[in-house]
Amino acid sequence: MYGPDAMRASREGYNEAVQVSDQRELLLNLVRLRYEEAPEFLAISGISTQMNFNAAASLGGEIGEAGNADIGNLSAGAAVGYSESPTITFVPRRDQEFTRQLVAPVELDSIYLLSRYGWEIDRLLLMIVSELNGLPNGSGRETPSDDSKAFRRVASKLRQLEIENRLEVQVQRRLEVLSEPIPAGGISTSQVLEAARDGYRLQRAEQGGYVITGERNHYVLAVERGAMEDLKLDALALQADKSVFELDMAGMPDAVDLRLKTRSVLGSMAWMANAVTVPSAHADVVPTVAPGAVPGSMMDIRVADRPVEGAFLSVEHRGHWFYIDDRDLDSKRTLGLLTSLLRLSISAGGAQTVPVLTLPLGR
Repeated sequence: MYGPDAMRASREGYNEAVQVSDQRELLLNLVRLRYEEAPEFLAISGISTQMNFNAAASLGGEIGEAGNADIGNLSAGAAVGYSESPTITFVPRRDQEFTRQLVAPVELDSIYLLSRYGWEIDRLLLMIVSELNGLPNGSGRETPSDDSKAFRRVASKLRQLEIENRLEVQVQRRLEVLSEPIPAGGISTSQVLEAARDGYRLQRAEQGGYVITGERNHYVLAVERGAMEDLKLDALALQADKSVFELDMAGMPDAVDLRLKTRSVLGSMAWMANAVTVPSAHADVVPTVAPGAVPGSMMDIRVADRPVEGAFLSVEHRGHWFYIDDRDLDSKRTLGLLTSLLRLSISAGGAQTVPVLTLPLGR
């Protein structure tokens, strides 16, 4: 096999290798966080390959006698072979921008995009949101309080509306005033042109002068009218007859219907790390996690003394193997969501001058 088909197969192989590498790194980091260890992230700085094309030819013959007749047979053969040796080069990620993105609260646009991608709203809320209208989601280690249980019930009921196609996270673009009034004499033609180029406008203010205006995304939870009343979500103190509920970050004015306090990407990982089962021999070196602190419908990372057949993904740490069972669909979905959150919230690049790890993948 050689040519476009071979190159396409090679690229697909690389993509699969990169995806598995990302998920295995994420699983290992969850295990590290469970052990109160710092996570480590690697970035792929290059993929190279050595391609070998081999051709061979052979010629054979037979000369002799058969009975009263002389015989002479000649036969020819040919063989063509193609092989490749891909190599992936990794560098550790420790730059300032990467760290800032890792610890910054997850923005609403990420939640919106993940919901549009198809991730379930209850899984999004449980993983990313630490507080909703003052209702806490819990730390993921202690036995869930009554408020934490109420948070989970809210997430479950919203998911039921989503399944019935009665709920959707939406974005609305609205024109807003973005500045205080600016005196007319303080604006030049070049500033007007620059503002227009950046997508902003200058409009006359009622009290004189000008204000800068521009479009801003507003995220809302759109539901079928009366759906909230059916759910009886008293814990959120929502107006039951509304069909559009404004979403915004915690600390905004009370006019916002749903105020979310979000975790960072690292905080979401640390919360999910509490689903890691540790061997009894390590009980004295890890924090105690109460049963049910992380919902079983989110993730279950198991441990074994040796590699497990039928594991969807497994990593070795401290002499034990931590894995996700291939039949555990919930854990696989949650790992996929966490992978998507990482890719969406953290930009690529920015590796410093640090030792490079090069892994040949073989032929």
